[in-house]
Amino acid sequence: MIRKILLLNLILIFIIVSIYFFINKDYYQNNLVQQIENQDSLPGGHFVLNNQNNKIFDSASSEKLMLIYFGFTYCPDVCPTTLIKMADIIDKLGEDSKKVNSIFITVDPERDTPNIILNYVNAFHSDIIGLTGTKAEIDKVAQDWGVYYEKEVLEGEEEYTVNHLDIIFLANANGEFVDYFPPKIQSALIVEKIKNIING
Repeated sequence: MIRKILLLNLILIFIIVSIYFFINKDYYQNNLVQQIENQDSLPGGHFVLNNQNNKIFDSASSEKLMLIYFGFTYCPDVCPTTLIKMADIIDKLGEDSKKVNSIFITVDPERDTPNIILNYVNAFHSDIIGLTGTKAEIDKVAQDWGVYYEKEVLEGEEEYTVNHLDIIFLANANGEFVDYFPPKIQSALIVEKIKNIING
């Protein structure tokens, strides 16, 4: 009987924690969108991180538009869906894709080594650039871009997940914010936006 009550309490705690993280993420996402739309505070900034080949990637030296998404390789749902969309955008852009860096920045540098990121991004598209760094480096980039993320320890397990913002950013070659794309937007609309910028 005591074991049953304990189990029910653990399940209840897990549900409450999960709801808290979901609401928290939703709050930060809505708050960022509101700041952008009100022009109160725009995300942006260049960054220097390690790519999936363990080489330095300096966004300032690329002189390209940037599609940027923050996620992690152990993500069970939203990250794979977004990277499938990013791969579709690259394919739809055709030759214009060479004028855009499609970037995946991990929010889980503890587990996401360059080699793990290499295998992960290549599963979606060979042109996606995967980036990692120290926690301090990732914190700095996330702060510049207004990206919320928080480690969530799974109840009764040694593993953890990471709750994070679910938005694709578009930046110009100067690292300045151009636009953002919410999760449900169609890739064709993002492609149209990028092509309009490229074609002036």
